Amino acid sequence: MVSKMIDNPIDFLLIPLGELLIIIVLTLLALRFIDKIIDQIFSLSRIESKKAQTLQKLIKSVSRYAIYFISLLTIMINLGFDPLPVLAGAGILGLAIGFGAQNLVKDIITGFFLIFEGQLEVGDFVQINGKIKGTVEEVGLRITKVREFNQRLHYIANGNISQVTNYNREKMRAIIPITVPYEADLEIVNKALEEIVEDVNEKYGSILVDEPEIMGVTNMDQTGIQFTITALCDPEQYWSLEREMRKISVLILHRYGIQIAYPRSVIYNPIQLDEVLQEKETISSAKG
Repeated sequence: MVSKMIDNPIDFLLIPLGELLIIIVLTLLALRFIDKIIDQIFSLSRIESKKAQTLQKLIKSVSRYAIYFISLLTIMINLGFDPLPVLAGAGILGLAIGFGAQNLVKDIITGFFLIFEGQLEVGDFVQINGKIKGTVEEVGLRITKVREFNQRLHYIANGNISQVTNYNREKMRAIIPITVPYEADLEIVNKALEEIVEDVNEKYGSILVDEPEIMGVTNMDQTGIQFTITALCDPEQYWSLEREMRKISVLILHRYGIQIAYPRSVIYNPIQLDEVLQEKETISSAKG
């Protein structure tokens, strides 16, 4: 081998290096070409936008893995290794397990079912495993990318996804709790709540699935009496509708002179406390 290298260094070194360079260049060109072809196909398709984006990124991911795999085999052959006997003797599955790829197989199977069952799609606002909450940017065979509102991007292995809470399915219910003090006039409060519901329905009826509703008294605690207003709406408008409902509620309650309840406490200094106690004693003795 050393003599061959000395006698003919061009054939021994330069040609294999040139072939490897050509393979790398062709791989990069193939990746760009495949991306453009896939983009062109989906730009002409009539598939729903979210599903189209999900399938588009998935097909790109699968294509990249296929091109990388073919390129790797080609490089091995050019380096003098014959991978065919290895693949034929051990089998692809046995080779994957031998390299400790059980988690990879699990990620791929889970990713397939995530897409097949429509649990999440690109553009959906989701909560993963009750912890990570954000917008889905990509659903691949191995990983799912979720970007939080603060722009942190999470790469989650599909095999680790056990629970998906999707905020973009059919409809969402905006829920606005309103707590008023115990001393508030409940008749005036009811009139204010009815006006809030009418105002919301008038301004945002186009995005509502059903008319807003007053749920009545939903809680009583140390701060006051809680009423709840709900509105069933399109999922894309859920966050903005909740913000607007809170704004309308505050404005109308102020117009009616109704305060929003908050925790209160009374503090006495020692002199005032003595006076209060003496007053109570006087009242109790007078009654006796």
